[in-house]
This record gives sequence, C-alpha cells and structure tokens, in this order.
Amino acid sequence: MRQKIILGVSLLAIAGMWTGCSNEEDATTFSTPKDAISFRTQGGMPESRATETTKDHVDAFVVYGADTDASNNTTTLFDGVTVARQAGTDNFAYSPIKYYSEGATTADFVAYSPVSKKITNPVTAFTGTVSFDYEVDVPVATGKTSQEDLLIAGTHVDPVSATVSLGFKHALSRIFVKATNALSETVVIKGLTLKNLKSTGKISSSSTAWTWAWSDQNDPIDYVYVLAPTGVAVQPVVAPSTPTPTLVTSMEQGMMVLPQKTVNPSNDQTFDTGDFALEVEYDVANLTSQKAYVLLPDEYEFKMGNQYAITVAFNPTSIPNLIEITFNITVAAFENDPDGTYPVTP
Repeated sequence: MRQKIILGVSLLAIAGMWTGCSNEEDATTFSTPKDAISFRTQGGMPESRATETTKDHVDAFVVYGADTDASNNTTTLFDGVTVARQAGTDNFAYSPIKYYSEGATTADFVAYSPVSKKITNPVTAFTGTVSFDYEVDVPVATGKTSQEDLLIAGTHVDPVSATVSLGFKHALSRIFVKATNALSETVVIKGLTLKNLKSTGKISSSSTAWTWAWSDQNDPIDYVYVLAPTGVAVQPVVAPSTPTPTLVTSMEQGMMVLPQKTVNPSNDQTFDTGDFALEVEYDVANLTSQKAYVLLPDEYEFKMGNQYAITVAFNPTSIPNLIEITFNITVAAFENDPDGTYPVTP
C-alpha cells in the first residue's frame, strides 16, 4: 500500500531589533482524502500583516518533491506544483493528487511562497536541489505596488512518514528606522532612503542540509520609504534625560531587502558614490530640506530572516553642520570718573 503523506506548513517568525529569533509552533492536522498526499497549516503565528507574512496570509505556495527507494532510484513527485488555500479554510489543495512511489524509503520536499512574477528561472526538474532568481522591488506612494515577504522551506524525510511538515522561513532581510532628538526643537523627517542596495539575486539550496544561500547579487538601487506628506516629527528630549530611540517607520513599514553585505570601503561617515547609507531628509527650526547620512561599517551583513533598526541621532556632535545658535549675555558695571567728584566745593 502506498503511504499517505500530509505536508505541514509553518512559519518561523523573526523578532527583535538588530537580531532575529525564530519560533515554530505545534501542528494542527486537518482531514484529507485517504492515501493522498495532502497539506496542513500550523498555528500560533505573529499578527503583523503588511510586510511580514503570517500563516493566515499564505494563500498559495509552489512545491517540489522527490522520493528515493532502497536502490537509490529517485522519482520526482512534485515539480513546481501550485498548492492553493481553499476559501475560508486552512486546507490546501492541488491537482492531480500525488502518492509516494512503491518502495520509497526517503523523500525531500521544498516550497516557496508567494506564487510571484518576481520569481524567475526556477529549477525545472527537481532531483534534490532547487534555485530561482528573485528581484526585491521598491514600494511606491500610490500603494499599488507592495513588497512581498518571500518564504522558503525545505525538509528531508528519512524514513518516509505519513506526516511531513514544511517550516517556512523568511528569505529576505527587513530594515526599520529609529531616531533620537537631543536638540531644542522638533525635527521633522521628510524623507528616508536606503542608498545602493543590490536588488536582484539567486537563492539556492540542496537536500544535503536544506541550507539556503544567496548568490549572483546585482543591480544596486535606492529604496525609498513611503512617509506621510507632512513628514514624521521627532520630539526633543530635555537634558539630562537620555533620548530613547523611537520608531520613525511603523512596524508595517519595514523595508524588505535582499540579504547582503554593505559597501563603505573608507569606513567613515562621509557618503561617497556607491556607498550604502541611510539618507535622511529633515527640517528643524529655520533649516529646511537638510540631508544627513548614516553609514554602517564596510561589509556589515544583513542576514536572511533577520530584521534591523538603523538609528538616526539628531545632536550637534552627530551632525557637524547642525550648529544651534544660542545667546549668552553680560552687563558691564558703571565705571568711576578718574577726574574726581563733581561739583567741586570751593
């Protein structure tokens, strides 16, 4: 009898600033047709929606899979098959239904989500390795083009079992912006741009360990955050209090970027052509349309599945050309007349 397989879908969540951590919850099994390879989802996912995908918003994924028998013969089961959520349920379906091969002892499955036009040149014959090209687009102010949270999963099953769980991971990095204000006046941030980040690359993995890696990264572009037309106000913190970094971009505005190492060969805070930097456009008091740059060390690595916060510190020492004008006064004392006292008594 060929063995029924249930594939499970989970999502490993990232949390925290400058570091990432993951969490995988227990599975919930749903009823499936007898002896058919089918799919399940897992619960307990984070509730953020706009840029971080949760299990409730995985509407479809593409799956590859192959099994191997005792004689080391490999048979492809899934070769880029789209599996879609059934409306109003946590059940996923595809057609035609698949079964394990006779005598199968081990199997490998890999999947990605969403089903996107940004995924190009996928592997065409799955035998234990997978790769595809991907482009991370730029958000636009109209809201008609949104970034995607690219999810990837892979698992090796030995021996084959009736239940196979796919734990999805985030394939991209995500960057937020924070700010502190030690000036006397409110700073209004009018624009934020991540300068010179590579936007295209190839991601690949193999069934030896299902460790994913990016390569062939190209096409540096600028990623502009979409802010309110009036800007984002950063209120001053009166001394001696220590300013606490606050989010300038909301949790829904984390910028998805390709995992990569930054470029800043001079390792300084001077922005040169080709450097990676956070460009900040701001107004403060009578100074308008000002620009400042935050540069990270050369080859600082944005890692897959991690999220980061770049902090902008508004104070005279961090922005040398920002000189706050203050006044200090003195009052001279009356001076005695050196010729004596008048009128003179005869």
